[in-house]
Amino acid sequence: MPIFGKSKIGNSCFIDPSALIGYPHKDELDFLENNQEDIEGCEVGDGSLIRPGAIYSTAKVGKNTRTGHNFLIREKSIVGNGCLIGTNVVIDNNCVIGDNCSFQTGAYIPTGSKIGNRVFLGPNASLTNDKTPLRTDYNLEAITLEDDVTVGSNATIMPGITVGEGAFIAGGAVVTKDVPAWHLAKGCPATYSKLPESLKKPNRLG
Repeated sequence: MPIFGKSKIGNSCFIDPSALIGYPHKDELDFLENNQEDIEGCEVGDGSLIRPGAIYSTAKVGKNTRTGHNFLIREKSIVGNGCLIGTNVVIDNNCVIGDNCSFQTGAYIPTGSKIGNRVFLGPNASLTNDKTPLRTDYNLEAITLEDDVTVGSNATIMPGITVGEGAFIAGGAVVTKDVPAWHLAKGCPATYSKLPESLKKPNRLG
């Protein structure tokens, strides 16, 4: 089982032998062969189930985290307790994720994203943070998803957007402006309407 540097694994965890735990980020790669003690490593909380994938050095994963296969959690990202990180999910660096979130197959979370508690991302949901990739200066605009947000399959959220508490993003929607709390966003570009009373409740996660 490749465990790098000073990684810390909690009690009662299952770590697949193919998982990369505390894999060195780019500033630590020189230490990979000869100076493992200089690799900070990652933290994995008690009771977690980690399948084949990679958690980079300086990342922190909370208690009772479960992953699918081929996931990636980059450096300096923090994942809360009780989260599901599905197959082929990518969490880039410097993200902060709350408790009891569920990210389904292929969801993408870019650098700097802030995600609250009980947030659901459907298959291939895509958050973005660069409006003009490779055409202008590197200027990332992070996304914020507040507590109890639901994002449907194949939805796209454009850079700098805040999605308010309890909002629901329909499958395939393209969100180009902030979404008010407890609203439904659907279409391309998305239009907004108040959620029906039957959906004004927290996500059943955790």
